Amino acid sequence: MAARRKRRLNDDEVICRAGDAAECFWIIDDGIVVVGDGNKIVRRHRGELIGEIAFHRREETKRSVSMKADGITNLWEIDRSFVSKLSPAQRSEWFETVAAVLADKVMEATRQRSRLLSDNISLDQVLRRFVCDDGLMAVNAAFDSTNAGEIAPDQTDALLWFSDVAGFSGFSKDLSPGEAGRQMRRFMDVQVEEIRTAGGEIDKFTGDGLMAFWRLPDETRSKDRVPKAVRAALVTIDRIRSIVVADQLPLDIRIGLHLGPVVIGDFGGTGRIAYTVMGETVNSASRYEQARADTGGMQLGRLRISDAVYPFISEPDLLKRLSSDTRRFAVKGDREFATYTSIDQES
Repeated sequence: MAARRKRRLNDDEVICRAGDAAECFWIIDDGIVVVGDGNKIVRRHRGELIGEIAFHRREETKRSVSMKADGITNLWEIDRSFVSKLSPAQRSEWFETVAAVLADKVMEATRQRSRLLSDNISLDQVLRRFVCDDGLMAVNAAFDSTNAGEIAPDQTDALLWFSDVAGFSGFSKDLSPGEAGRQMRRFMDVQVEEIRTAGGEIDKFTGDGLMAFWRLPDETRSKDRVPKAVRAALVTIDRIRSIVVADQLPLDIRIGLHLGPVVIGDFGGTGRIAYTVMGETVNSASRYEQARADTGGMQLGRLRISDAVYPFISEPDLLKRLSSDTRRFAVKGDREFATYTSIDQES
């Protein structure tokens, strides 16, 4: 092989493939070369060196990436005999040139990495508007794993929060869409703030309702997180009642809390992530919010907590806001649930 020769390549013609022996490198005389495969590519232009990293590597002399022409491209191909025939002074100058080229490529790679990191941060910010933090971590872990894109379900105990802004459908029917949205955000913002302050995760918004959860993987965290969730619910009720009374709105708030075993994971269809919580505990928790009156026909308080939640509450300021006796309410099929409810005081 000649020490240096001119090569002309047609569009999409392969220059080298990953795994080929690195016996030469190239200088782009004219045109564009695509380095890499799939989505991980860079384009090199006139005057740039390509393939020189593998060529100058001491131990491994195999190509790590493929390269091909993008359009009609002319290259100078230089083999090992070119470098071996240089004088010591020329060789020193040659290696200084190669070092400068490599330094430029490292700087470019650093800039690209910074841009990718910025893009990933921006993507995380967008995803947080559609999935809870727990779901975001699961999505990132899935795409970092060997089974890219698969989010493995996780079984654990959890505290479920279901809430509803009662009367909002009737209240909003005569409002403009923009005003209805503004009013609803007032009440959702209060709940989101209190839930997140208490360490909870927002699962989803359901029209004028909201679903959230707290993981309870062990007794220690159950004792810590359950009272925080109950406190968040009571503070939410107080704040929303203040808005309702101040603005004389025909609205109210109901919150149901229940805990038990759940499965957390991606339960969406192909091509769509739906990270959520499933199980009988979830279904039962929704009943606590939906109930209106007990089996005796008496109205239930705004906060309804299950008999599984109540034993974790020992704080005097919380207990004085709750009834000390259980009440029962019935759902379809005559199934009954036991609940402790808030002792409501009108604002």
